[in-house]
Amino acid sequence: MSTGTKILFALISLLILGVLLLIHASPPPIDWSPSYEQNDSRPFGAKVFYDLIKKGDSIWKDVNRPPYEWIEEAPTPATYFFVNQYFDTDPEESEKLLAWVESGGHLFISAADFPDILEDSLGISARIFPEDFSFERTSMLSLEQPMDLPDSILFEEFHLGVYFHWGDSIQVSTLGRIASTASSDTLGAKPNFIQIRRGKGLVTLHAFPEAFSNYFLLDKNNKVYTEQVLGTWDSGQPVFLDQYIKIGKNTNLSPLYLILSNKYLSAAYFTCWILLVLWVVFEGKRRQKAINVIHPPQNKSLEFAKTIASMYLKQPNMTELGHLQIKLFWDYCRTHFLLQMEENKMDGIILLSEKSGVDLELTKATVMKLTELEKRENLGQEDIQHIHQTIEKFKSQQQYGRNLQHAR
Repeated sequence: MSTGTKILFALISLLILGVLLLIHASPPPIDWSPSYEQNDSRPFGAKVFYDLIKKGDSIWKDVNRPPYEWIEEAPTPATYFFVNQYFDTDPEESEKLLAWVESGGHLFISAADFPDILEDSLGISARIFPEDFSFERTSMLSLEQPMDLPDSILFEEFHLGVYFHWGDSIQVSTLGRIASTASSDTLGAKPNFIQIRRGKGLVTLHAFPEAFSNYFLLDKNNKVYTEQVLGTWDSGQPVFLDQYIKIGKNTNLSPLYLILSNKYLSAAYFTCWILLVLWVVFEGKRRQKAINVIHPPQNKSLEFAKTIASMYLKQPNMTELGHLQIKLFWDYCRTHFLLQMEENKMDGIILLSEKSGVDLELTKATVMKLTELEKRENLGQEDIQHIHQTIEKFKSQQQYGRNLQHAR
């Protein structure tokens, strides 16, 4: 590598390192997404609000269960507080909440979107100011008597301008209003903070949840507005803070959540992983390929002979086997003593005795006996055994001869 190439490579490396350092040192972009979660420090989280309210003298309790379940055991009188970007419910849950209100509860909901089922039950409707994106909209918040708010609050961030509308037959108390400073909005101040009496209790709807966000409360002037809104609560009653309906709620979406949340399934899961690791460690090693054991060829001549002999012994006519044994003996004499015993047996007896070293009488008896049996047309099993014994007796007495091997 040339010197110029090395210098260029070093400069490129320093440039990449500098860019990485700038990216690491630069502050992360601000996340303006709504959350209203009690531990969220983003601009539209609610950490400041929950920290302030829990420092007060009121009796409060977090509710992490669905309203449908918890409302069945909720005490009265009490305040059930919801703050979120939207408030979602179903007909059964809405019916239970309103029944709790009628028995003396106070339902306080601060949201920018309300379900139709709740609006229909209360006889109201939520609307928004006309949208015109060619103008910058600044929301102006105000409160009605008896609440004390010296000056209107200006909120410069974008807001839809949600307000409530109802018919003349519905008795609604207006607690606060919202107006838009955009020249395209000609509706004027509209009620966005209302209260409706149901039976022995109250339903309070607040259409500006940003009032409980970190961004809003960190302004001293805005803090007064939130304090006045919370003045609708009865300080002598317990307050239940909903933590279940939250747009920024951290939910565990992993399929392993159900397994890890159960101690038995969790133990089985980790056991499987440990066994898998052990299997990889021990079974993953390189192994010597199995070598086949090659056995040397075995001499099966004796077994073959026994098999053939057993076949002959099982036959009813053994004449052929007897004649074959005798022919083999004559062939034995020819190959070992060079004698043709079939032609002249009397002369051959003397020569066979001399060449084999077997007594003349035994040699003569052997030859004569075999000659006699050879002439028979039918031989039995006893004859076969007699032929075998006669030949073996001769060979056991043999002393000379070509390739002489003593019988065992």
